[in-house]
Amino acid sequence: MSRSVLWTTAVFAVFAFAALIIFFWIREGSLQEAGASMDSLLGKAGSEVSSATGSVVDATGNAIDHATDGDERT
Repeated sequence: MSRSVLWTTAVFAVFAFAALIIFFWIREGSLQEAGASMDSLLGKAGSEVSSATGSVVDATGNAIDHATDGDERT
């Protein structure tokens, strides 16, 4: 990757984070509450991604089991 792509990505990430924290700051009224709100939101997002990933892994395992169980119908 070229240096300009890395810089562009880094600058975009910084501005996206700044816009997000300003949004939460305006919504919550203080930086402390904005940080707590972001922590809560990111925690919920992490658990939702984890449960969705678990479902995908289980479904993939079931598909592999059905494909390799020796039954000619699958």
